[in-house]
Amino acid sequence: MNESNDIIRLIKDKHISSFEELFRFYSPRMRRYAIHFLRDEEEANDLIQDVFMQLWSKREELNEEKNIIAFLFTILKNKCLNTLKKRIIEDKFRLHQCTFETERLYDLSLTQNTDFKSMESQLHSEIESLIDTLPEKCGMVFRLKWIEGKKIKEIAQLMNISMTMVDKHLAKGMEIARKKIHPDLLLLFILTAI
Repeated sequence: MNESNDIIRLIKDKHISSFEELFRFYSPRMRRYAIHFLRDEEEANDLIQDVFMQLWSKREELNEEKNIIAFLFTILKNKCLNTLKKRIIEDKFRLHQCTFETERLYDLSLTQNTDFKSMESQLHSEIESLIDTLPEKCGMVFRLKWIEGKKIKEIAQLMNISMTMVDKHLAKGMEIARKKIHPDLLLLFILTAI
């Protein structure tokens, strides 16, 4: 590897092979550094590409007195921090949406019924009537999972079927539930079933 200022000079002169050498030599270290921050290899690779694209597009502005490696790692660190900030914002947004939906469901439970029947009891009765319409084994699996709270392995043992078959029955039951259960109740079911 050439001295830092020689590399900068060559890159400023659009010397592609020096740029490629710099990339080959430092990208593995930069990848490890980014993965340490992000815990995501694909995201780390994308950021490293961004860093080198930025270096190439701003090559004419490079200062030959500066350490190019420190420059690359500073850009990468800033990109990692921006990515982490973006993740935090997205997580807060998802939490806000979930809180909003929960409040909306609660409001719905108060306004929909004059005799106040809780959303949970509405959901329970809708699941019970859904189970009655399901094919026999599918209904049994659905009841054991969603009413009795059994694990897939337990259901498989109780019914003497494979865990894959249990999953298939649950998937079929959910497909039918999506069509028959009121969308707001279905949302509550999905939120509480996780």
